[in-house]
Amino acid sequence: MHYTEVCLFELYYRVCVASWVEIGTILLFPLYWVENPTMQTMDIDDDMSPNKPSVTFSANFQWWKRPSGVAAVCLGLLCVLLLAGIIGLSVYYGVIDHHYSTERDQQTSYSLLTKEGDLQPTSYNNLTKERDELQTSYNTLTKERDELQTSYNTMTEERDQLQNSLTTRTAEREKLQNSLNSRTKERDQLQNSLNTRTAERDQLQNILNTRTTERDQLQTSYNTLTKKRDQLQNSLTTKTKEKDQLQNSLTTITRERDQLQNSLTMRTKDRDQQQNSLKVMTADRDQLKNSLNSRTKERDQLQNNLNTRTTEKNQLQNSLTTKTKEKDQLQNTLTTITRERDQLQNNLNTTTTERDQLQNSLNTTTTERDQFKTRLRFYEKPCLDGWWRFGTSCYYVSSTMNTAGGGQRECRTMGGESVIINSREEQIFIHGFKKNVWIGTYKKDRIWQWVDDTPFKPTYWMEGEPNNLNDEVACVEISQTASDPLKSWKDGPCIPKHWRPELCGVYRSSGPGEWNWGLVGSNCGLHLYLYGVHNQSNKILFH
Repeated sequence: MHYTEVCLFELYYRVCVASWVEIGTILLFPLYWVENPTMQTMDIDDDMSPNKPSVTFSANFQWWKRPSGVAAVCLGLLCVLLLAGIIGLSVYYGVIDHHYSTERDQQTSYSLLTKEGDLQPTSYNNLTKERDELQTSYNTLTKERDELQTSYNTMTEERDQLQNSLTTRTAEREKLQNSLNSRTKERDQLQNSLNTRTAERDQLQNILNTRTTERDQLQTSYNTLTKKRDQLQNSLTTKTKEKDQLQNSLTTITRERDQLQNSLTMRTKDRDQQQNSLKVMTADRDQLKNSLNSRTKERDQLQNNLNTRTTEKNQLQNSLTTKTKEKDQLQNTLTTITRERDQLQNNLNTTTTERDQLQNSLNTTTTERDQFKTRLRFYEKPCLDGWWRFGTSCYYVSSTMNTAGGGQRECRTMGGESVIINSREEQIFIHGFKKNVWIGTYKKDRIWQWVDDTPFKPTYWMEGEPNNLNDEVACVEISQTASDPLKSWKDGPCIPKHWRPELCGVYRSSGPGEWNWGLVGSNCGLHLYLYGVHNQSNKILFH
């Protein structure tokens, strides 16, 4: 309760109590006189002292037994009810005051919100501008991030390449450095002995002449290698033009070339890697060998000079002082010539590396040109009469009935081999002959094999096939009773009573006259490596 409510309650309480006392006194005292006209005791003091009451009454009676007492009690109850009403009013006014305070606070908050609402459009415009500026900055930063990401990726690739090159060069440098250090130590030891025993101008002049000769030789080698590099560059340009011409010729047969490209690329990469590794190792070996020979010669020369100068030391000891200045001058000249020799050696190494790189490029381009020519000649060769072509292969269906073994021998006499199926397209093509034909299989220890011992997959068995576990039933035919060409294989007995025509396959290669590897392709890009043999005028591969 608030302070005003407490005060109001206290005021009403005091008024009620005072009224009750006064009313009780007024009502009860006269009634007492009415009921007791004779007072038991009454004292009147004439002394009117301000500290004493003028009249003192003493009464002894039971007033509640009289009707007037009941009236007094009722009046007291009314005072109590009045007090309760006052308390209720105080509580009511307290609630109203609290509600008023709440409304006042809400009014204040509303005023503040109204002011804030007036400021919001300006803030909104400012925030909109800031948002647009941030969006522009974000877009700019996004573009810069993308550009930086692209640059980062490029730099990462270049860094990886440079790191690989650096690792290789570091290993080579360490090997050369080790050899150079060992030779340098030997040379330094001999040089120290030579310096201590030799102090004349003729010795330094001979060394100067030797260094000058080496510089001239290195310069000559540098010029020669530069000419060779230019020649290789011209040859590379010529070979590149030839490759482009051959590439244009191969455009018309791109579809079949793509079938062969996967296997060819794998083999080419392996071969190029091995060839590059071989050439790098050969170049390293040659460089190390040259460095070793050079250091060995220097060591031998120094050893000879040491032996010669040792015998002359006693004779030239007296002229040591006069020749010291000349020695210093010649030493400076020697240092200069040595630096020039080292620079020429570095140029020679750089030119040699460039020559090797150009030679590798020339070899690669020449190989690609030869391969393109080879494949171009292969695609220009047709199949023989009576043979059917599919992809890079030629097929022949025998016109006679025979066992699987007899058909195999017949195929070989014609320069072919029983067919080995390696792709869905080849299976569909062979099924399109509309004949029950043998294919080149056999069974060993209940395991099916192709006649060239390659893995027996993929397979295209009919439902329920193969249904014989006996190794005597080791032949497979393509049955025309099957509606699905991809489910048309059926095993059968390899006996004379069970005859079928044989399907032979011949595959042309490009090389004339020697054993070689060939490729058997399909439209889905599957490849199989087979052996080949020269047959009359055509190089064929048995399938």
